[in-house]
Amino acid sequence: MKNHKKHHICILIFGFLLNFSNLYSQYNKDESFHNWFDNIVGKENLNISNGPIYKDSYITLGDNSMYYIANNFMKGNVTYDGQTYYDINIKYNLYKDELIINPIGESKYSSLLLSMNKTSGFYVNGKNFVKLDKNLSPLPQLTTGYYEVNALREGFNFYIKHSKKIESKTQDLKSYSYFTENNSYFIFYKNTFYSSNSKSDLIKIFPNQKKQINDFYAMNREIRKSDNDQFMINLLKHINTSLLITEK
Repeated sequence: MKNHKKHHICILIFGFLLNFSNLYSQYNKDESFHNWFDNIVGKENLNISNGPIYKDSYITLGDNSMYYIANNFMKGNVTYDGQTYYDINIKYNLYKDELIINPIGESKYSSLLLSMNKTSGFYVNGKNFVKLDKNLSPLPQLTTGYYEVNALREGFNFYIKHSKKIESKTQDLKSYSYFTENNSYFIFYKNTFYSSNSKSDLIKIFPNQKKQINDFYAMNREIRKSDNDQFMINLLKHINTSLLITEK
């Protein structure tokens, strides 16, 4: 009798999960449902939890690192192999353009390298990143990798390619690696990608906005020195507003 009851309960649970699997496909963008389903399955069994072990082989000093923001995991979302995973511990290696996760249920010192071929994008520190393929444009500077995307309007996006370059330094007769930012910028406008690393680049792309661009550079010198990424974001928003006015 007891075995019969257990069998009946198992059938009910299986049917319950099947029903929710159908709901899962219907509500693919519902973060709370994703988290619920991941917990039912067991996060350590998810596809994203499989991959090669990642090891950091560079010696650095102090807060200097090759990573985005800092050398520690941050909570974020990752779209991997067609599915979005929420509240994942991730960090982004800017020197090698690699996304690393701390596997669910593992030690905080454990790290897995995610396949770029399967990773279409991620969200961390309030920023959206997408993978762009070099085949999207003949522009030689646009290489396959992860780019921060700032959508200005449909068909007009500003991309930041976060990266770091490496130097070898010596202190107390010991060698270590020192990383510095080496970001580059791209604009997608009217179905074309453009490199936008200088004022002259921007004026070539938007010749009718030359005065507005020059004025913006003159009035925002301080933020350009302290945070060039934010300066460029603000400038592209300014250009977009100006374009919208002239296009009316």
